Amino acid sequence: MKRAVKLIITIFIGAIFVLFLPAVKTQAITQDSAPYKTYTQGPSGLILTQTAYEPTGNLSLQVQLANPEDFFIKEGFIYIADTGNKRIVKVDFHGNIDLEISNLENPTGIYVDEFNNIFVADPELKAVIKYNQLGAEITRFLRPTEPLFGTKTPYQPLKVVSGPRDVLYIVGVGSVDGLIQLNQYGEFLGFFGPNETTKTFFGLIADFFNVRYARRTPVSADNLAIDNQGSVYTVSKTQSRRIKKFNISSKVSFSIEHDLNLKDVKVNSFGNIYTISDQGIINEYDNNGNLIFQFGALDQGTEILGKFINPVALELDANNNIYVLDKGNSTIQILAKSPFADKIHQGLINYADGIYNIDEWREVLKMNSFFSLANKSIANALYRDNKYDEALYYFKIAQDRNGYSEAFWQVRYDWMQANLALIFIIFIAVFAILKSLKYVDRKYQIYRPIRSFAGYVGKQKLVRESKYIFMVIRHPLDTTYAIKKENKSSYLTATLIYILFAALSLASAYLTGFIFNYNDLTNYSVLINVLIQVGLILLFVVANHLISSLQSGEGWFKDIYIGIAYALAPVILMIVPLVVLSHLLTYNEIFIYDVLNLVAWSYTFILMIIMTKEIHNYSFKQLIVNLLLTIFAMLMIILVMFLIYLLSLQLYDYVESLIREVVLRV
Repeated sequence: MKRAVKLIITIFIGAIFVLFLPAVKTQAITQDSAPYKTYTQGPSGLILTQTAYEPTGNLSLQVQLANPEDFFIKEGFIYIADTGNKRIVKVDFHGNIDLEISNLENPTGIYVDEFNNIFVADPELKAVIKYNQLGAEITRFLRPTEPLFGTKTPYQPLKVVSGPRDVLYIVGVGSVDGLIQLNQYGEFLGFFGPNETTKTFFGLIADFFNVRYARRTPVSADNLAIDNQGSVYTVSKTQSRRIKKFNISSKVSFSIEHDLNLKDVKVNSFGNIYTISDQGIINEYDNNGNLIFQFGALDQGTEILGKFINPVALELDANNNIYVLDKGNSTIQILAKSPFADKIHQGLINYADGIYNIDEWREVLKMNSFFSLANKSIANALYRDNKYDEALYYFKIAQDRNGYSEAFWQVRYDWMQANLALIFIIFIAVFAILKSLKYVDRKYQIYRPIRSFAGYVGKQKLVRESKYIFMVIRHPLDTTYAIKKENKSSYLTATLIYILFAALSLASAYLTGFIFNYNDLTNYSVLINVLIQVGLILLFVVANHLISSLQSGEGWFKDIYIGIAYALAPVILMIVPLVVLSHLLTYNEIFIYDVLNLVAWSYTFILMIIMTKEIHNYSFKQLIVNLLLTIFAMLMIILVMFLIYLLSLQLYDYVESLIREVVLRV
């Protein structure tokens, strides 16, 4: 007996130890020679990867720049908005001056079109000036005179690009209505791609009561770019969706979340998107907005090559090497593309051309097995080759649930086509066998031993009390009466229900199908999940008991503890079916999963309210007050526990420092 007890204790301690073990997350091992680390998108966030761009030096200029704001690279030449010197300079890649335009005041934006016409945005002149390739002025795009533009709308161009049919897209100071669109004659075509505003809480209340309220002004774009198809990209300091791609109809094709203030955006020949932030962070995305590389850093006075002081713009040459204009020291740094990045780019180009070369992406995975883009590209290639089972594996590694859902739909369809007849045969056979056994049982009582055993088990107290889990679904009031008046349940049964709820919640977190499972299992903490799931419910029980004691509630702590346990019945009974369904459904049927989950939790909350009302015999008004005070008490308990935690940390630090002081003096 003692040995058995020791064994149980050992197993329990071992289980607790496992609960506290941190999850191990593997990462690609890389060695960066650059003064910054390079990251890519992994299955569960950013991971280290090989260096994508290596700093090779500063562009050797034969001209002194002063506070440059923008530049543009085209056909072997670099056009620089030398803002401090009030000019535009055109230099070759050796830094030799080819052209200088000096009749400007404050040039902050520059763009060169397919005919090598130069467009310069000058907010001081309040104009966009167009020059030919020899530097001769062609025309000035001054403030639009159309009534649609408005009389109070500011017109101080900061950045400019030229699109199809020679349409200009202009970022202006305070252009909160969007980019300013002008045709080749300077006529105003309208505002393009405005940023949305987010309603505040008070704004929503004002709208509800139809009261005039000061509207929030949209944020104007900070910079823009245009690709070969005429799609416009903007970067803004909005609360969300800071990078946006617009089609020619001014509709957002897609957007990218970003948490830094972006200074510039560029698009290369095959649609990859590049951004640079005021923190010197450069991001590269594919044409669908998936992160490929993230790297870069600010120079903290070390003057290390590859770090920036005040980066304001970036550009790409024909080989997709990156050039960064640093206003802080008026230099242009060159970041050369590495063989690893070149392999990624070649794979993207081939994929865009309809060449699905899986082997080249496998080579990428040999360098970094967690590279999401490589896994996703292999999955898409396998999907196009109708190898859906193999595609599922790579979609899952890449955490691409949409792609996984599409491939799973095909796998499910093929399986149903191959096994539908067999399913019907099995169904009919099982039905016939059950009917036959039922007929035989009526004549020979073959189920009598089973019925006797079931009757014996059903009379056991624990089983008898557990049956109320099913009864509370249909008859919550009768169940409440049985708990409160007839003592038909106990602490033990309620505790086992709480444990069952916690166990099923944990099982659901691990066993739910990939499409519907958003838990990061590599960092998933079993103990924390148990505390959150069960701790809040028990906190509600304790807080409700405290409040009800002050409000003359009729229920005892035991009644609340047991009643709330049975109120969890809808969720407990629905978890297993939902887990099974999660392995059978695709995104097309997600509403089934969501509705069942919503119904289960909604009915659980309703049962908790009913239990609270009936146990304490409250009126509806008393119930509302009780629930509000219970929630308030829960918040206060959490606050007190948090304060105790902080004080205990301070006490621990004090005792530790005191012991160290004593040891040192002794």
